[in-house]
Amino acid sequence: MRTVALMAVWCALLCGCASGLDWKRQDFAFATPDDPPAASAETNTIALTRITISPLFQDRSFTYRTGDHAYEQDPYAGFLVPPERALAEPLRAGLEVFGHVLEPGSALSPALVAEVSVNELYGDFRKPDQPAGAMQLHLIVYKTDVEGPGRVVFDKVCSHETPMPRKTPDALMAAWDADLREILQQISSDYAKANSHDSGR
Repeated sequence: MRTVALMAVWCALLCGCASGLDWKRQDFAFATPDDPPAASAETNTIALTRITISPLFQDRSFTYRTGDHAYEQDPYAGFLVPPERALAEPLRAGLEVFGHVLEPGSALSPALVAEVSVNELYGDFRKPDQPAGAMQLHLIVYKTDVEGPGRVVFDKVCSHETPMPRKTPDALMAAWDADLREILQQISSDYAKANSHDSGR
């Protein structure tokens, strides 16, 4: 009899958890920037061939940093697709500063190739009253031809943290969108300055 009662309680708990709104899985995606960096006047073609995510953050579930060496993953909030795929479209939009961006599968051969490594992608909750979305990207752009990779024309690590008004998954996603916009603008500005410096020689 006691076993039957325990089973009944357990089933009630499971049903309650499954039907509660607080337990509903939420899936998110990065927004394509409304104001991407200004397109380059150059006739270069560029392709984004590789996006890698640090093993710490490559899971679809959102990752929260709770201490200097402590992380947690949210089983109820994450990316709609793997994060490297979620980042592909907004990153391609940001690469327009280097030239015409080729879509995946294009028959054209790019003059430039871009590779992106995502070193940080988490909600920084180490200070409970000051949550923030943290992102760090390493972008490498290099020339390429029939002989293979050539000279590196851009190599930069960019980081940004955006404060969150509240500790919720949607606030974290909005903070990451803001991080990405700022990083792409920084890349655009730095590349424009480098080109201006080179052309002045």
